[in-house]
Amino acid sequence: MLVAFGLYAFVFPFGVVLLSFGWMPFGMEWMSSLLLGLLGVACAGWMWTNYGPVGGVVSAAVFALGVALEYVGVLTGAPFGRYTYTGVLVPEFPGGVPAAIGFAWLLVVVGGLFTARRLIGAVRPLALALAGAMLAVGLDLLLEPVAFHVKGYWLWAPDPNGYYGIPWSNFATWLAASFALNLLAGWLTRWRGPREWTWLPITLYAMNVAMFGTVNLAHGFWVSGLVAVGLMALVWLGARRARAIVR
Repeated sequence: MLVAFGLYAFVFPFGVVLLSFGWMPFGMEWMSSLLLGLLGVACAGWMWTNYGPVGGVVSAAVFALGVALEYVGVLTGAPFGRYTYTGVLVPEFPGGVPAAIGFAWLLVVVGGLFTARRLIGAVRPLALALAGAMLAVGLDLLLEPVAFHVKGYWLWAPDPNGYYGIPWSNFATWLAASFALNLLAGWLTRWRGPREWTWLPITLYAMNVAMFGTVNLAHGFWVSGLVAVGLMALVWLGARRARAIVR
């Protein structure tokens, strides 16, 4: 967990600069897949550290169900909308879905759910699952313009009425899927709060909001930049709440 987090944290500032200015060296696109893998490993390790084998089951389930949903999306165009992967993210499972996407689902579920818990505390499970899902969608609002327009990880059939050409059905699906996965994760862990390294999920979530928010602003996606500012304000409130609890 800590090795994966440390490696990601080391590469993080370089990644922000390279993505913002389009300076990624030729032949280094595989680094994006590696970074997503590090994020997923850090999240899975954190789940195991706090919840033991149950945390491992949750991580495996989120990875597998996320990849399965992507398969449905690629093959049928539903429920996300019509899109295809371009081969930039590697390796790919048979059928064209990159393994890195499973790790991305781990980040949005673990990061979103436990950031939400830090923000609103131990409230009713449905409210917590919904709050985590909304944070996951917020992160996707930042990720999609970069992945589609800047890096070309996948291509959408452009929707002129969508969000930077991305159909709104994509974000509705993220909300529903994240909510369901949050409920699964919460039920398996009995909705118990973490005890160790409690800062890690919210830190990973904040780092990705900062990265993709900066890259969006650098490429003129101003709405996404404003979304990033709002999400960072929420993370700041969560950090303040955590300090107040410790005191």
